[in-house]
Amino acid sequence: MSGPSFHLKLKQTQQLNQAMRQSLQILHMSGIELEREVDEWLQDNPLLERSEPAESFAEQPRLSAAVASSRQINGDEAEDVWATITEEEDFPTYLHKQVCEHPLSDAEAARVHILIDFLDEQGYLSESLSEIIDHTPLEWMLDEDDMQQALDALQLFDPPGVAAANLSESLFLQLQRLPASPERLCAAKIVHSHMDNLGRSMQQNTVRLKKYFPEYDNRTIEAALQLISGLNPYPAYGFAGSEPTSYVEPDVWVKSDENGQWTVVSNEAAWPQIRLNEELSDALAEAETVDEAWKEKIQEARQKIDSLALRKSTVLRLAEYIVEQQEDFFVFGEIGLTPMLLKDAAQALDISESTVSRAVNHKYLACPRGLFALRYFFTQAVSADENQEGTSQSAVKAILGQLVQEENKQKPYSDEALCQLLKQQGIDISRRTVAKYRDALDIPPAHLRKA
Repeated sequence: MSGPSFHLKLKQTQQLNQAMRQSLQILHMSGIELEREVDEWLQDNPLLERSEPAESFAEQPRLSAAVASSRQINGDEAEDVWATITEEEDFPTYLHKQVCEHPLSDAEAARVHILIDFLDEQGYLSESLSEIIDHTPLEWMLDEDDMQQALDALQLFDPPGVAAANLSESLFLQLQRLPASPERLCAAKIVHSHMDNLGRSMQQNTVRLKKYFPEYDNRTIEAALQLISGLNPYPAYGFAGSEPTSYVEPDVWVKSDENGQWTVVSNEAAWPQIRLNEELSDALAEAETVDEAWKEKIQEARQKIDSLALRKSTVLRLAEYIVEQQEDFFVFGEIGLTPMLLKDAAQALDISESTVSRAVNHKYLACPRGLFALRYFFTQAVSADENQEGTSQSAVKAILGQLVQEENKQKPYSDEALCQLLKQQGIDISRRTVAKYRDALDIPPAHLRKA
């Protein structure tokens, strides 16, 4: 039996020091994550303090998924608006106030109040009555039959659909409050059994549901679908939330200058501004002896400031590269996107591809066309003819959508016809790929698009 053998192997590896690891972590963070991280730095290291951000090139509105307003409100109108805002109430409060409006005994009202407090953020009662009873004190002596009566009463409250167990039940409760009609009955059947089969296309849904409900004609099914689309999927939607609205703060602004050139400007409000506490650092510099812990704090503070500066520099350079490569997008929109890969940006900026990947993570660019994640601009190319450099997938989809929008509705284009039209524009893709992109855009096939 032979003994163990040993082999020497020379291997070259790159080790990241603590400062480099921290810089990469900071680069990967979103704006909100970075703010939290900086708050922890300030609490932990007295040598760091906040500084005022430099003035931006212009006041820019913060972008929110909840509210976007382009007009200014002044004077008496502003006072009315602020009064309305202060009077906004959340969903549970709105329901609790309704209890006294219904003919309920004190015991029944108490049980309804309990159920209201168990509703989730969407206005559903996702827990069963037995689970709710298990989560309440024994001395309340709740009975499942009594709680069912309370639930029946709560489901008569406004808004319609409140306290349902799920989406289907909520929509069903809303339909019950509408006048009786064949369309309402058809809608109730769809909601009860076929919600999972519905897509975005009205035509496709009608054809699909006709197989399940042959007793209804296409007009009735379409009217039922319109009825469902007008219902509220989340009863609590539109009420003030318990948490403040979260805003997306763009990292950079892109605007056109007087010469029509697109420029990138840092949104200083999005970057945490910190600096060394000069008074404390000067005192430490003048001291004859400095404790080792304070020396570490000074070095740590400088590393953190440097990591923020590197993050800002990298994101700005990347945004400038994007604007340079995707100039047509800012002029023509999505149809102007050109193929661009992370490795291309890494090579152009002389940084690693992993660094680029971190830099585009949760970073945003605001321009006249709206707010876009930096990652949005990196798209794969599709085939092109010899005279073209290639077209991005997003641009091809935009062109495809435009062709369908402008087609003769009496003679809609087949996938093969769309394929040939794209080839005329230098985009050489297969009919199967056309079909895949068409499905991704939720565009039905030609025979379903025919008017």
